[in-house]
This record gives sequence, structure tokens and C-alpha cells, in this order.
Amino acid sequence: MTNFYRTREGALTAIDTRTQLTTIGSQTAPGALLVPGSATHIRALHVAAVSSNEAADQYGFLIRLEGPGIKRGTYVTPAGAGGGSVATGGHTLVPGTRLPVNLAVEPGQEILIVAEAVGDDMGTYQVAVTIEFGTEAGPEGEILGEITVEGDITAVDTKTQLTAQGSTAAPSRLTPPGATLLKRIVYAVGSDAAADGEVTYLLRLGGDAIKGGEQVIVIGAESYIDVQAGSDSQHSHMRPIVLDNLDLEIEANETLDISIEMAGVDVGSATAVVQAQFM
Repeated sequence: MTNFYRTREGALTAIDTRTQLTTIGSQTAPGALLVPGSATHIRALHVAAVSSNEAADQYGFLIRLEGPGIKRGTYVTPAGAGGGSVATGGHTLVPGTRLPVNLAVEPGQEILIVAEAVGDDMGTYQVAVTIEFGTEAGPEGEILGEITVEGDITAVDTKTQLTAQGSTAAPSRLTPPGATLLKRIVYAVGSDAAADGEVTYLLRLGGDAIKGGEQVIVIGAESYIDVQAGSDSQHSHMRPIVLDNLDLEIEANETLDISIEMAGVDVGSATAVVQAQFM
């Protein structure tokens, strides 16, 4: 087993706009990102993304892998979410996060890494992605497909279905042919802290795809209280979180409904990005 690592990074300046990552810091023209000759799979992505905190809003990130190097076509995953209540201060430090992928690739062919900010406009963003290639699939096993959606939640105790994908207004939400399990979820959520309150975030998985009926899983909690007059509030950021080994039985070729609900006392508007992976 041998691994290979290839990295690209870049800046985003608008929401719902696809931006290809083409540089590596001081390397402004590193050339095409080609699948290494002995690689058979993308085992994982290492991602880090952050906003400039120039607005009192909330946001999320999506990463897209495109091009002939991906055997089954485009792959889309969340890469974080966050927000803040002021536009005049804040400091955010985001560690890189490894996300299991296990996609079959075509050696010698090109892969494009495309980043996209969703939610509300926070100014500018910096995003970096490392592709971890391997000569075999990772221990998590090769996935058959994924569904990735995002959206804004604007009221507490209100079930909000996620149906968009940034610049793709209505992505497919059909489970892959041959799939029997929803294996893992990757997600991130964050609010603009526009109101004093405290909430928990609930993920709802439903639709004809889920054999056992709607499943509800807690995915986080958030609170905010206004700062002293004349002070600035910190911004918040949630890196993408992996819920592994969910092993929910599903029907292939059926629609999966992915919803988020804020339960508790309103903290403002939130943006959520969620991916379901199938085996």
C-alpha cells in the first residue's frame, strides 16, 4: 500500500460561484493535477477553509472533484461552516480535516478541484485541499455514490429540507443503483449569531430511500449571548464532521430527504452543508 498527496489552494470572492483551485502558495502555475500512475483510488481529502469575517452572516463550503480522472464523475463534499454577529472583529483558526472518500480513479488523467462558498456573503475566503491517492481503497471501503445538499435554516423548531448545492439549484437526491446502506454522513453547520439564544441541531433523514422511516440524529449545539457594549464578538467555525458506520438500510434509486432543525431558543440564521455516502 502506497499513498500519494497532491494539493491545490486558492481564494473565493463570491457565494454560489465555482472557483477552481489552481495554485500551491508560491507555486502559481504547478500544472495539471494528474492521477499518479499506480493509484487506483482517492482514499481521502484533507480540507481547510476559512472566511475573512467581513460580514455579520453565516456561510458554508463545498468542494467538488471533477474531470476525467474521476471514473464515475463529479464528487461533492462539505468543507466546513460558520458565521458571526459582527463585521469588525474576529479570529478563526481552522485545522485541516481528513475526510474518507474511496473513489476509483483513472491513472494519468486530470482532476480539477473546485471550491464554492454557500450561505451569505462573508467577503473573501481561503480554501486548501489535499487529495490523498492510494494504490487501493481505504479501510472504509469504496462508496457507490453520495448525495450532497445545503441550505439555510431561518427559524427554530422548524424542519428545513436541504435541496440546493450552491450553484447547482436542484442536485439529484436519488440513492445510487445497487446501494443498500447509508454508510456515513459528513456535515457542518453554523449560524450568524444574530440573536441571544441556545439551540441544538437535529439531522433528519427521510423519504422513500430510508427503509425504517425517518431517522433523527443530533449533530451539534450552539449558543450566543451579546457582548459588552463597544466590544466585538468572536466568529465561530465548524470543520466538517464525519459520522461513520451509520449502516442505515436504504432502497436504491429512491429519493433521500435531508433536513436540519434548530431546536431551542433562536440564535439567528444558520447554514448547513450535508453529504450522505452509500455502499
